[in-house]
Amino acid sequence: MLESVREWSRVMRKDMARVIVERPRILDGIGRKGRSRPLEDLPKQQGMRRAQHERGGYKSLNENLAPLRRYLERQVGRPWDKVYSEISEGLRVTSVVQQHVRDHVKEFVAIRPRRGIRSVYRVLQERDGKPALWHQPLYVDPNDGILKRTDRLPEEKARRRRAAERRRQKPMAERVAIAADRELRLIHGVWYELTLAPMPKAQYRAMIETRKTPLKPWKRNSRVVEMEVPVRRLISEPVLDVASSERIPVGPEIDEAKAWEAWRHQYREARYAIGKRQLSTKELQRHGLNNGVPDASSLC
Repeated sequence: MLESVREWSRVMRKDMARVIVERPRILDGIGRKGRSRPLEDLPKQQGMRRAQHERGGYKSLNENLAPLRRYLERQVGRPWDKVYSEISEGLRVTSVVQQHVRDHVKEFVAIRPRRGIRSVYRVLQERDGKPALWHQPLYVDPNDGILKRTDRLPEEKARRRRAAERRRQKPMAERVAIAADRELRLIHGVWYELTLAPMPKAQYRAMIETRKTPLKPWKRNSRVVEMEVPVRRLISEPVLDVASSERIPVGPEIDEAKAWEAWRHQYREARYAIGKRQLSTKELQRHGLNNGVPDASSLC
C-alpha cells in the first residue's frame, strides 16, 4: 500500500497546466478613487491602457506554482530525462497555456548547472571570494543526469554555514549609554565620554513670500503662477555639536509638516553633544573597551 502511494505521488498531474494558470488574476496598481475629474481637466489624448489603469489598475498573472514545485521535489533521485518526459507527456505543443509549464520548470531546476555564472537572484561572489551557485533549489547532475537537491552540495552547505556565522556575529558597538544625558562614543578610533543636551525649541517668524506654484496642483500640465503665500521661517541660531564639530539646526528652515518629517529623519535623537572628554586607560578597562576597535562582546 505504501509503495503504491509513493508511486502515485511521483505521477505528473494531467491537469498541471490548468492548476498553475487557472487562478483569479490580481490587479496590479491602484486605481483612482473619489469623484470623477471635471471635463476641462481630462487629458486631450491618452493611451488605451491609461483609462483602465485609472479605473481599477492593470491585471497581472496570479499563478499557483506550489503543485509543480512539490512534484519536482518528489522526483529527486530519478533521471531527469524520464522526469521531463512525464512533464511533456500531458502538454500540447500547440497550447500556449500548457507550454507555459515548461517555462516555470527552469525556475526550480538548473538543467545545465554552471558554477560562478552571474545571476540576478544571487551575488556572484561571496564575501570570502567563494563563487556562488545557481539559484534553483534543484539541479541536474551533469555526470549521471540524476535530479538532485542543491542544498546537499558541499559549496551550498559551506555558504549556509558562513551566512549563519555572520548572523551570529554581534555588530561592533560604537555607542554605550551610561546615563540619561551621558554616553560613550567611538570617534575616529578613540573613545570619549559625551554630555548630551536636548535640542532647544525652534523659534519661527511669520512672513509673506512670493513663490511659483502650479495653479492646479492636481493637473500635470497646469500653468505656473507667482503667488504671495504666508510662511514661517526659522530664526533660531544653530547649535554646535562638539562630537562632530558641526553646527546643527534646531529645526527645519520652514515650519511645514514635510520639512519637520525630513528634519526628524535626519536628526532622530533630537540631542547634541555639549561636552566631550577622552576616556583614560582605567576607564577603558572598567568598561571593557579598546581604542581603535571596540570590543562588542563586552558591551552586552
